[in-house]
Amino acid sequence: MIRIVSACALAGFLSFAAVGPALHAQTAPAQVAKEREDLMKGLWRDYYRDMSQAAKGEGDPKVLAVKATEAAAQMKKFGTLFPAGSGREGAPDTRAKPEIWTQRAEFDAAVDKMVVETTAFADAAKAGDREGMKAAWPKIAEACGACHGGPSKSGGKFRFEE
Repeated sequence: MIRIVSACALAGFLSFAAVGPALHAQTAPAQVAKEREDLMKGLWRDYYRDMSQAAKGEGDPKVLAVKATEAAAQMKKFGTLFPAGSGREGAPDTRAKPEIWTQRAEFDAAVDKMVVETTAFADAAKAGDREGMKAAWPKIAEACGACHGGPSKSGGKFRFEE
């Protein structure tokens, strides 16, 4: 009985994992645009603000390792939230520029870079390496700037000004 339940649970999970990205394509463009906006706003508040303290030698590496690992997972999810039709043509209030879709490889590379740099920070934090965390933070900041170049009002390569 346990084997059957386990097999059913695994099958359900695998089915969801296979169709999860397709669900975003079926989500209303304004809804997916709101989801990615909320996720992006939460990244600073929930993860990166605390991680930035490591540049000053502050923060508990164990806590920051968890935050950085979660931030990397959120960035991976963020990269999936740009299905066709979810730009301004489908979500007029989005700040996502058309370049996300017309220069998709460059956009995906920028998201991947953010994941890589955040993961490097997490690895340093897991090792308790404060100097490694300090060295990783500017690379994260640079990866952020690759898409939006600065504060929310600045716009940038892949987002319109506020």
